[in-house]
Amino acid sequence: MWNYLQNIAGLTLKKVRTPLLIKEASWRLISWVAKAGKSDPVSWLIQPWVAHKGLKRTVGLVMAILALVVAVWGPIPSLATDTGGSLEVNVLPEGNIELVTYETNQVPVEHYRVSQGYRFYHPGMDLAAKIGEPVKPMAKGKVVLVQKDRWNYGQHVIVDHGDYQTLYAHLSKINVAFDQEVDTETVLGEIGSTGRSSGPHLHLEIREGNKTINPKSVLDIK
Repeated sequence: MWNYLQNIAGLTLKKVRTPLLIKEASWRLISWVAKAGKSDPVSWLIQPWVAHKGLKRTVGLVMAILALVVAVWGPIPSLATDTGGSLEVNVLPEGNIELVTYETNQVPVEHYRVSQGYRFYHPGMDLAAKIGEPVKPMAKGKVVLVQKDRWNYGQHVIVDHGDYQTLYAHLSKINVAFDQEVDTETVLGEIGSTGRSSGPHLHLEIREGNKTINPKSVLDIK
C-alpha cells in the first residue's frame, strides 16, 4: 500500500508546476513517510544512531569506565544499603549520657493583666499590677543599667542576657545594682508608676540589637 501511495504522489508532483527545490523537498518527505509507515516510526528513527560505529564505541567506552569505577570504589550507596563487612555499633556506657536542658523564659510579674500590647509606636508590653508587686528578670543575666528618671521610663533596669536585653520600667523601687548577676529568683524591684505613667504597671521591652521583639512571642503571657 505504501509503495502505491508513493507512486501516486510522485506522478502528482511531476504534473504540478512547482519550483524544483520544493518538488525535491516534497519527494524526500513522501519517501520518509513511506519508509516510516512500513515499520515502527520510532525504531526507524533510532536505527541510524544505533548503527553508527562511532556512537557504539563511545557507549562501550563509557560502560567500561563505569564498571571500573564501581569495581574500585565499591557499590553506589544509593543503590545498595548493605555492602558487606562488619557492623560497628557504638554504645554509651551507663551513666555517661548527658541531658541538656534549656531555661524557659518567665513572665516577670506573677499577678498581672495586659493593659497595653506591643505596637509599632509602643515597642513593649504593659503589665498592670498592684504597687509593690515584685518584678523578676525573664532569665538569668547581668544588670547593665540602673536608671532613675523623673520622665519617660521612670525608675528602670536593663538586664543583658547575652543575645538580647530586657528593660523593666516604671518601678517604684529598685533592688539591684549595676553589674550584678541575676537569675529568675532575683527581685529586680517593685511595681510602680514612676516616669510617664498613668497607673501602676511594668513596661517590659525585649531588645535584640537595634530592634525590639514582641514579648508575647517569647513569653507565655495570658
